[in-house]
Amino acid sequence: MPQAHRHPAPQTIAVVEDDEDIRGNVCRFLDRSGFRTWGVESAEAFYVGLLRERADLVLVDLGLPGEDGLTLVRRLAAQGVAVVVMTARGDLSSRIAGLEAGALQYFVKPTDLNELVAGLRSLLRRKGQAPANDAALASWRLMPAQALLVSPNDKQVALTTRELELLGCLAATPGSLVSKAALIEAVGGGDSDEAFHRIESQLNRLRRKTLEETGLPLPVRAVFGRGLVFVP
Repeated sequence: MPQAHRHPAPQTIAVVEDDEDIRGNVCRFLDRSGFRTWGVESAEAFYVGLLRERADLVLVDLGLPGEDGLTLVRRLAAQGVAVVVMTARGDLSSRIAGLEAGALQYFVKPTDLNELVAGLRSLLRRKGQAPANDAALASWRLMPAQALLVSPNDKQVALTTRELELLGCLAATPGSLVSKAALIEAVGGGDSDEAFHRIESQLNRLRRKTLEETGLPLPVRAVFGRGLVFVP
């Protein structure tokens, strides 16, 4: 009997672009070119989307709202994720900054989409389809009894009581948005603006401490105006 040939699943590309028209046009062109795509408007939305979707390569605009595109490129490259820049910033210093941050290719808008597809295919052949979410979602562990946060590289961060309360609230529903109101209630309530300002200040201190002690960014993402997400 003739053997059935299995066709490989299409490679998935995440497009992080805040301009809705550009994002839609790029996703449609990539879909027609044989890729599977999903698009988001910000780095924060990308982190949340990565919990539900895979990504073999991430296409990033540098001019993003919230966390800037260069920071996203740097984070992804540090985790071994294939990342390509597509931006309106065509000056030499921006190109150098993007490539030094870890971008494998740098395209300037308006981009010839046929050239973009050829570049992405070449990169994906060389990268061997390493999925981004396998790297980006390495396991962080919260150990409440010991008041410790343990990083994927097995380094420990000692937590204060308030830090433990905050992370405990976030880690109770990993990957889900925890609203500002729920966070304020978890850390003792109070005037909403003042209480959330305290939470943000506490979170900034914890970010610095985690980065210093583990070499990795704290797995908490801000969704602007809405709340926080723990990405273990």
